[in-house]
Amino acid sequence: MGWGIVRIAKGGKKGSSKRGTKGDRNISSLDQHKLHGKTLKPPFAQVPNTALVSWRDERLPELLWAVILVGHLPRERYLECFRQVIAAIKSLPETTATAIQHSVIAELDDATFDVIFAPLFAAPEARHALSALLLFDCLPDRAHWTRHLDEPDATIHSEIAAAAVAATTEHQSQAATDCRWIKVVFYAVTDRVRLPTTMSHIRDELIGYPDVGDMRSVRPKIRALEMGLNILDSAIKESGFAQKFWQECWKRTKCIPAPRQGVAELDTRPAVKALVEMYAKVAAHFMNNTTTDMDARSDAVFGMVLYGITLALNINRSRAHNRIEGRLAMRTMVEVYLTLAFLRNRDEKALWEKYRRHGVGQAKLAFLKMLDLEAEEVPEYIKIEELEMLANEDVWQEYTEIELGNWAGLDLRKMSDAAGAKDIYDKYYGWPSSYVHGQWSAVRDTVFDLCLNPLHRYHRVPAPPRETMESVSRDSVKLVNLMLDQLTAAYPPFKPRIRPRDEAPANPEAEAKPEPEATPETDPNPAEVAD
Repeated sequence: MGWGIVRIAKGGKKGSSKRGTKGDRNISSLDQHKLHGKTLKPPFAQVPNTALVSWRDERLPELLWAVILVGHLPRERYLECFRQVIAAIKSLPETTATAIQHSVIAELDDATFDVIFAPLFAAPEARHALSALLLFDCLPDRAHWTRHLDEPDATIHSEIAAAAVAATTEHQSQAATDCRWIKVVFYAVTDRVRLPTTMSHIRDELIGYPDVGDMRSVRPKIRALEMGLNILDSAIKESGFAQKFWQECWKRTKCIPAPRQGVAELDTRPAVKALVEMYAKVAAHFMNNTTTDMDARSDAVFGMVLYGITLALNINRSRAHNRIEGRLAMRTMVEVYLTLAFLRNRDEKALWEKYRRHGVGQAKLAFLKMLDLEAEEVPEYIKIEELEMLANEDVWQEYTEIELGNWAGLDLRKMSDAAGAKDIYDKYYGWPSSYVHGQWSAVRDTVFDLCLNPLHRYHRVPAPPRETMESVSRDSVKLVNLMLDQLTAAYPPFKPRIRPRDEAPANPEAEAKPEPEATPETDPNPAEVAD
């Protein structure tokens, strides 16, 4: 049975990220990654003998009482409550309280529990919020809290719990840091962790938090110390409470599908008109620069440019520019352009002919494979007669060799380097390739949305296929113009280009609606140790 409708979702500052720039993101640059074989490792992954631990998945549930206070009370008030709890703990015999996580609190006797948390029960607003703890049947110390708290209101307290988890999910957030601080300061004041005398300033910063020291360095220290204390929490981890907590949240609350992000409508009709006209101009230029001889260079240059324009037309003539098909076509356009740039840069007769022979060999290979199939097994989109014609067009196929490797003996990245077009490769090839190969990020981007219920850990849920992706219309036109530059260099003069006024203009009446942020803002302090 559910607790009620959870309406709280994580939010972020609108416009907090800068598109196309690193901005203030707390991330390592590509140059800071180190190449190990074929793997680029970021700085933290280069540290030996490390293991990933999760604040949200493993440690947050164990401090749920603190999480609820952080999510519901003003900061000054909940920090005051935390200090009062610490003071109560210090008044106890040294060995009475060994931790403040729920799995250990369950082992306390009633009298000790009552002393530690009496300050919270004496504060009406804190006591009211903490009733949310009783929503969770799996809470190890539920019997202790039940003696002091009122029965929770399913709707009110499920929203209190959701808001609290939302506020503290991000391990670097201020709210999460405050929760992690009370765990660290507990170990410090009870001497379970002793700092060397040379580090006494850190103890002072912990005790005086957040009023002592430079918070830009104090907060990362707190998070690093709290994470390091995970070693001392092995028994707590073995209790399995964290896993039970998330399972109960999943079973008793509903998903909140994230609204799809809107995109500005583009009128692609001007681009289509310009592309059709450009196709005709390129075709006419071909007729002025050809003979009836077999010319591998001319056919390749003009053929690839016309092929690129055709792909751009297909992108812009339909809604493909806003859909996955547009990314698939863009990836092909990039490969065509880089191949053309490589060939023209080398501009060797033998290489142009090798490119052509390789393509003919691929047609022959496909043709022979189809002949091995029964008629009903041949894919419906394939016409064997067309494959046979292509395989025999230049020379009888019995003289055609089939090259199974890359026609140039280079991968596309090396070809782009050789052509002086690595910048185009970096900008346009990698991400669309993810969609071509069905890599996880592309699959995730296309068919999943986030569930905005923080009690579900913002997991992924199937969604209708995306048909409002950011348009590739203008980028497709840019690639066509790059191909035309290659054409001009190979067969001058050819001056026509698709100008910006011919590209798809934005429809001012169809403004993009921003999608709610999936995660809260984080503290971008580079001294933080990754969780």
